[in-house]
Amino acid sequence: MALVRIGKVVKAVGLKGFVGVAGTEGALATLGRVTLRQAGGERVREIREARPQGRLWAVRLGDVADRTQAEALVGAEVLAEREDLGAPEEGSHYWGDLEGLAVETVDGRALGVVTGFYATGGVDVLVVQGERERLIPLAPYVQVDEAARKVRVDPPEGLLDI
Repeated sequence: MALVRIGKVVKAVGLKGFVGVAGTEGALATLGRVTLRQAGGERVREIREARPQGRLWAVRLGDVADRTQAEALVGAEVLAEREDLGAPEEGSHYWGDLEGLAVETVDGRALGVVTGFYATGGVDVLVVQGERERLIPLAPYVQVDEAARKVRVDPPEGLLDI
């Protein structure tokens, strides 16, 4: 079974052990379990509750009882079985589906390959590795061409020169 990266734990939420997960585009609403990947390895965890909270999802995991345990999970990648995921919402994509795709500007200039993401609490940021690493805000500058297996970016002038 293939695991797909759907987000990242970015913070502890409240005092009752909820974690704040970015990048899931609503996938957590239908999942009963996720796999968390940290430096120490991977662990499957039951989802007891998941609800949207601003740009994040507040998630209560079965074996996380308090804020201290939730804080220990900050930075963990959140993965799900591909077969457990439905299609993402219209115009949205799971992070894992974009990793490895070629990235180019709308005028055809190659920039590199998607190697990761940052959840900023606002607009998620695409990490592109080419001649150098570039950080590109996902919205509104990025278009995914699934048929061509490419990501096209149309950033404002100067963004790619930073």
